[in-house]
Amino acid sequence: MNEIGGLTQPFPADVRSGWNAMTHCVYVVEDNTDLNKDLCEYLEMCGFDVVGCETGAAFYRALAARKPDAVILDIMLPDADGYELAQHVRKTVDCGIMMLTSLSGMDNHLTGYKSGADVYLTKDSPLSVIEAALKPLLRRASRSDNEAAAETAIPEDSWVLDMLNWTLRNPQGNEAKLTATERTIVKILIDANGAWLTRPEIVEALGKADTAENCRNLDTAIRRVRQKIIKEIGEELPVRTAYGRGYAFTSPAAIAGEAEAS
Repeated sequence: MNEIGGLTQPFPADVRSGWNAMTHCVYVVEDNTDLNKDLCEYLEMCGFDVVGCETGAAFYRALAARKPDAVILDIMLPDADGYELAQHVRKTVDCGIMMLTSLSGMDNHLTGYKSGADVYLTKDSPLSVIEAALKPLLRRASRSDNEAAAETAIPEDSWVLDMLNWTLRNPQGNEAKLTATERTIVKILIDANGAWLTRPEIVEALGKADTAENCRNLDTAIRRVRQKIIKEIGEELPVRTAYGRGYAFTSPAAIAGEAEAS
């Protein structure tokens, strides 16, 4: 049995079925000793090679000794900020980042994604969801020198936002030049990994106040970039809109030149 978010959950009997994870190293950074132990035990049952850390200092020591394929980070640690740990990992290690935290506010979600998280889950998430969310992260992670070299190429079916040259390119190689605001909006949507972002969330991520006027200006900016993409690329921008949900970038996408642009 395992407790996450105060809920006792059984370990599924078939956790090893359908996927071999034995070669993948996952770090669990969680200061609650019981939760850390239980989560590590579950992931080990799933076949992962797991390293548990209860402090930021322990995580940094482990990171210096071995590079993980994915990390699961709590945000509120006794000696560290999980957002800062995510930023450090994103700058120094080619691996997936999952935040698993009790902080469920939208501001926390946005800060997590901006810090470098690929996935943001709350601690009431079922164990099966945590495991399922790890799998795509590990598929993207570097597993060997040869694989790492192969994975440096951007998938052919991806749209590419070039932060250095301020362009957006479709999978066929056609591109359009973006303004600073358009580039930032598209990056925010791509960073959400297909998740829906409300207008207030995007506006606040742009560093602006959540007002009706700013939300209308956002709608106008997205409408203009859609028109630009159709005109210059000849294809519809894969940004979807849904009433009450906001916007989502729904096609595979990658960001290039981010380090140079930052």
